[in-house]
Amino acid sequence: MSKRSVFYLISLICVIWCGFLFLGAFFIPCDPYTTSPELSLAAPSSSHILGCDRLGRDLLSRLLSASFPSFLTAIAVIAVSLAIGVILGLIRAFCKNFLGSISKILTDLLLSFPQSIAVIFIAGTLSAGIFGSSFAIALFLWPHFARITYTISGDALQNDYMKQARLSGENTFRIIRYYLFYELKDQLLITALLDLSAVILAMATLSFLGLSSQPPLPE
Repeated sequence: MSKRSVFYLISLICVIWCGFLFLGAFFIPCDPYTTSPELSLAAPSSSHILGCDRLGRDLLSRLLSASFPSFLTAIAVIAVSLAIGVILGLIRAFCKNFLGSISKILTDLLLSFPQSIAVIFIAGTLSAGIFGSSFAIALFLWPHFARITYTISGDALQNDYMKQARLSGENTFRIIRYYLFYELKDQLLITALLDLSAVILAMATLSFLGLSSQPPLPE
């Protein structure tokens, strides 16, 4: 299979998946909150394609109704983490003073904790709900973006064209916008897309532990 065919196949899968996320909420076959004790743990059938949970609620309906909100929550967590990580990573790369030291200490400190245990602890300390779990995940996710930003920026600043730009009087903002942006965007985008599924899984795990969305909201 050629690279072009692989690209088209992956693109088709992504389009189908995004369509499932965005349009699934409009094609819910049953009420995701209606309980039917007689259908408790029912096997998949023509009326309930994925079966039912222990309370007799249709699993496909709950999956479809939860897909879009979970996707939006994960995007919000990634966006906040990416913004904080990029800002602090650039501060560490450009500022060799007190601000750079603070950024380095915060990044290394949060990376030193076991992420899963730390997220559960923070989410449990805060009030159970979407906000508390999202805050806990974002708190320990942004250091990864900060480290990527710092590493790429530090290497790029050693290049001759970057030194020439600084010697010619370009300010920091223009250097970031016209030079560093093209060095950072691909790696940060790939990392953000890979972390998207991890955030959705983390939210589902916290929900299972009672630390994220509360019953009867589906996750």
